[in-house]
Amino acid sequence: MKNKISTWDYLWYALYAFGGLGLEIVLMSLIEPMIFGGISTSNYTPAQTIIHWLLTMLCWGITAALLIRTSKKSLDFNVLSDSKPTRNGQVISAVLVIICIVLNAFDWGTLKIIGEFQKKGPLLFIFQYLYYFFEVVLVYLIVAFGQKFVESLLQKKSQIPWGGLVLCCTWGAVHILSKGSIYTGIGVMTFALLYGVIYLLLKRNSKWSYLAMVIAFTI
Repeated sequence: MKNKISTWDYLWYALYAFGGLGLEIVLMSLIEPMIFGGISTSNYTPAQTIIHWLLTMLCWGITAALLIRTSKKSLDFNVLSDSKPTRNGQVISAVLVIICIVLNAFDWGTLKIIGEFQKKGPLLFIFQYLYYFFEVVLVYLIVAFGQKFVESLLQKKSQIPWGGLVLCCTWGAVHILSKGSIYTGIGVMTFALLYGVIYLLLKRNSKWSYLAMVIAFTI
C-alpha cells in the first residue's frame, strides 16, 4: 500500500532542491578548508577553483538525480515532462529570454557569456559554464515542484507562475545575502519570476524549459 501523498511534500521537494544548491556552502565552509588548508575562496588558484566547481557539480548532480527519481516514485510526479509547447508559447518565451539576456548585458556592460570569457579565460570559462548548467537543473526543479505544490493546494492547474515565486523566495532572495547586494538580489529574483512564466508558457516541457532557463541565465 502506497503512503498517502501530502500536498506539502511538493514544497519539501522544492526546498530539497534549494538545499542542494546550499551544499556549495557546506563545501566551502567545511570540506574545502580541510582540502586546501583553510585558504579563502577569494584566494583559490585556478586549479582549486576548478576542483571546487567539480565537487559542487557532483553534489548538485546527485541531488537532482535523487529528487527526479524519488519524486516519480513517492509523489507520482514526473518533473521530466515532454508535453508539446504551443508556437505562441515558444515565441513569448523567446522574448522573455531575450529580456533576460539584455538585463544581463546591462549588468555586465556586454553579453554575460563574453564578459565571463574575458574575465576567466578559456579553461575556467568551460568549467564555470558546466557549473552553471548543473545549477540551472536545480533551479528548474524548484520551479517545477513549487508550481505543483500550489496547484495541489488549489486542486487545479494555474497559469500564475507559482513556481517562479517559490524560486524567487529561495534561490532569488538568498542572492541578497550571498552577494551582499540588494540590487543583485532583486535582479535574480526578477529572473526567478520570469523562469516561472517561461515554464508555464512552454507547457512545463522539461527540455524546452531547461534550455530556455540556461540561455537566459548564461548569455
